[in-house]
Amino acid sequence: MNTATLRALGSDSALDSLRDALDLSIIREWKKGETRRLGGVYEISGFNADVVADAENPPSLVEEIREFLNSCLAKRILFSSSELSSQLDIGVSVGGSEQFTASVVFSPEDLESFSKLGLELSISAYPTSDDGE
Repeated sequence: MNTATLRALGSDSALDSLRDALDLSIIREWKKGETRRLGGVYEISGFNADVVADAENPPSLVEEIREFLNSCLAKRILFSSSELSSQLDIGVSVGGSEQFTASVVFSPEDLESFSKLGLELSISAYPTSDDGE
């Protein structure tokens, strides 16, 4: 697994504007005040967008993310404001024979793109193992 998913939190109008500007499918969304699955209520509205990137290896993942960033820059999308915060959540699998370790390397230009877009970055490693071992 080498994926990137967009997560956004904010006012309903800011989320609607972001959703309209992106060409992504929303896989989960919730509204402020709705009941959470495990109890309690959501204090703010939000959504998780379909996979921004899904690649066989980390370098390919970075390339797909770079394309997404460039597309967002061209559309002048802003992922953060007083009414909106967003995060690109990157997940990589580690521990299997095909990908025992993983590195996700962004260039200074990539990091500048994240900054210009106001997009937070989260990177997580998920342990995996080969079947039967």
